[in-house]
Amino acid sequence: MTGTAPWRALVAVGAAAPLLPVAGLAAGLLAGDPWRAPPAGLGALLLRSVGLAVAVSAVAVPLGAALAWLDRRHDYPGRRALAALSLLPLALPSFLLAGALRHALGPGGPLGAALGLPAFAGHVAAAVVLTLATAPLAQVLVGAALARVPAAEEEAARTLGATRGAAFRAVVLPRLRPALVASALLVQLYVLSDFGAVAVLDAPVLTWRIYQAVAQQRLGDAAVLGGLLLAATLALLVAGRWAHGRVAEAGVANPRPVERRPLGPAGLAGALVAHGLTAGLGCLLPVATLGLWVLDGWSRGLPFAPLGEPVAITLKVGAVGAALTVLLAWAPGWAAGRHGARAVDLAVLLGHALPGVLVAFGVLRLALVLPGAPTYRALGEAGVLLLAGYVARFLPEAHAALRTSAAAFDPRQDESARVLGAGRARRLLRVVLPAVAPGVAAATGLVVAQVAKELPITLLLGPAAGARTLSFRVYDRLEEALLHDAGAAGLVLVAVCLAAFALTARWGGER
Repeated sequence: MTGTAPWRALVAVGAAAPLLPVAGLAAGLLAGDPWRAPPAGLGALLLRSVGLAVAVSAVAVPLGAALAWLDRRHDYPGRRALAALSLLPLALPSFLLAGALRHALGPGGPLGAALGLPAFAGHVAAAVVLTLATAPLAQVLVGAALARVPAAEEEAARTLGATRGAAFRAVVLPRLRPALVASALLVQLYVLSDFGAVAVLDAPVLTWRIYQAVAQQRLGDAAVLGGLLLAATLALLVAGRWAHGRVAEAGVANPRPVERRPLGPAGLAGALVAHGLTAGLGCLLPVATLGLWVLDGWSRGLPFAPLGEPVAITLKVGAVGAALTVLLAWAPGWAAGRHGARAVDLAVLLGHALPGVLVAFGVLRLALVLPGAPTYRALGEAGVLLLAGYVARFLPEAHAALRTSAAAFDPRQDESARVLGAGRARRLLRVVLPAVAPGVAAATGLVVAQVAKELPITLLLGPAAGARTLSFRVYDRLEEALLHDAGAAGLVLVAVCLAAFALTARWGGER
């Protein structure tokens, strides 16, 4: 099957789908219009965007690494619960986190008024919000790396007279470097691609300027800004790849974990501060703020907009988008996982670095190349452009889950069924699909959650199809200062995201 022409075509289509926005961006740049009047201040805009990414990673990675170290190497009251709570900001959309904190920490908010804080907006506020949103990424990656550090090596270093600090520098740090590099890369890519937080907090960076240019029909400016953002993203990927290639990533089979040490009073205080920053400011305070908005609206008798339609649309586009994404990701995932197709793997994962606003603009610009405006309008109204944006944005994430399942599949099962006379279709239904079902389910749940959180693609490509999701509702109500409606929609969106992530973790753990 893997050598047939139809199979190769499916692999090629799946691998090319995440790169379609790049073709649209190239079409916009080659149109010629951008070069006549490029937008002013490109250098300053690029510096602000890159500077924000570097500043956030400089704080988020050490904070996440400290949380991972506390969880893996120490024992203190409530450790498990606090570690889990510190991961919850991953489930909150950045625009929802930014909107809640802008109110809570601003002059009119409960904490802002009590502490006399100034307006919570601009680049500093964006850096705070994005640090809270990305520190859990470092916590996950560094925690996984710490779990693979064998206790025997540290014990041997201590036996030879090394101090605890010297043993850390000689044994632990070299094994953590790949995770630290990967964490910094992921955090910086996240910040460069973020649209929601910078839009809510009025921080002018590349993603926000691209959205404004598209909304104002200045497609030439949007193409130039998008090319600049793509160049910065690719440069970051190359730098991350180079740095990752210069560090060793050795592993030990079934390492014995290091025994946890109890924390003293000072250490416990530091742990509570670290958890409070991530779990408190990154999840508990925003969710409480949303609840207060709802209670305030209810106490004042304000009318609430119905949520039935946004919830139904969110679940509908999430289900359809996830089904289409997983279907297209299946062939390249199998090719990469079972047959080591590195070119396919690289092509798909390159799409993971594309920001959502760039994906939306690329799909829109590519559709404009099609002959005839009616064709473009028909594609938009039918929801084809919206689904294309979701597929291009989230196929790399589904691919990663499917590739892992494919790599874990034992080919001897398929060979045994073939020897026993089972045909290709029967082996697929009875052997292959049951074995990789947890990966397929995990990929589906992951894409559903990401579609529910997605903002720029929904804002730019959704209205033509009437796809006003929960994310659209929250952002629209925040823009209109209708906080009671934003709070109600936000709480439902958080519940949908948490449910999807919980199911994804459960399915992923059943492999």
